[in-house]
Parts: sequence; structure tokens; C-alpha cells
Amino acid sequence: MKKTMLAMLMALFSIAAFAQRQDSDMTPEKRAENQTKQMTEKLNLSEDQQKQVYNLTLARTQKMKELRDAQTADREQMRASMETYNNEVAKILTVEQQEKYKTMLEDRRGGDRRGGDRRGGTRGPRGEN
Repeated sequence: MKKTMLAMLMALFSIAAFAQRQDSDMTPEKRAENQTKQMTEKLNLSEDQQKQVYNLTLARTQKMKELRDAQTADREQMRASMETYNNEVAKILTVEQQEKYKTMLEDRRGGDRRGGDRRGGTRGPRGEN
């Protein structure tokens, strides 16, 4: 039962990720073209209206691309800053401390931000381990 549920969840997330990737590969021009075509079909736009909608949509999609690109740049800058910090900290530590620090960072990156091995931990106020 658990394996089936896990497989279903993984399939769902895979489909969502695939759909996102396809959408994100579109250029602003292609997005504007698709949006205009869809609106033309649904709203029966005239040629003049189509041109106006296309220009407005193109401007919007270009602006959104700029914002997404800026967000990625910020993320990369933060990652580089953290790497520099970790390297500087390592210079201060002894070899033994560096090993522990490295393990600590790996545990943190493993998904459990509280650190350490949490399997079998307490189950809240109702029960004890």
C-alpha cells in the first residue's frame, strides 16, 4: 500500500515537473503568440485587436522573464556567498573540526535542517519513543 501510494505521488510530481519545464522553455514571443491565438479563438478578436493583445502580452511576458532571471541570479549569488563563507570557516578550523563541519553541512543539505539523525525521534506530546 505504501509503495503504491509512493509510486503514485512520484508520478504526479514527475508530470508536474515535466509540464513546468516545457512551459519555462518558451520564449516571451512564443508565449505571447500562444496567448493571442487562444484569446482570438475564444474571443473572436479582430486583426487590430490581435496585434494589440500580442504587443501587450509580449511586453508582459518579457517583464516576467526579466524578473525570473533576476531571481535566479540572486539565488546563484547567495549560493556563491555561502560557498565562500564555508571555505573561510574551514580555514579557521582544525582538520578534525573541518571533518565534523563537512558532515554537519551534508546532514543539513540532506533535508533535515535540524541536524542529526531524526529517525525514531519523539512523536510529539502523545507518545514517547
